[in-house]
Amino acid sequence: MRGYERVHHYLDPGSAPADERAAVAIFVGPPDHDILARVSGPGLVLSAAPSNPDSIDVAAVGRGQWHGCFVHVDRWTTSDPPLSYYPLNAEQVTAFRAGRLSVLDIAVGCGSG
Repeated sequence: MRGYERVHHYLDPGSAPADERAAVAIFVGPPDHDILARVSGPGLVLSAAPSNPDSIDVAAVGRGQWHGCFVHVDRWTTSDPPLSYYPLNAEQVTAFRAGRLSVLDIAVGCGSG
């Protein structure tokens, strides 16, 4: 993720079988309207994601494929979702809430995604 710093990563504990769960990494960096241009890797194919009006915590930015697995790129919104700031320090939370910092999560999994 060019120009961003990874601040946290984890295995999504969702309800999918263990071999279909996604690995998720949280990145912080400058606000940018062309996030997909920053996400790259050999064999990675991304396109703009359809909007999801049901989610108040994140905005879908991109969806794609990488070596037969799914990739989801989401941007956190400033709606202040509960428990979402755990990987950020106080300075990052302040910058995020003020619109000076963008927070992205990128999930990669080989299930149905």
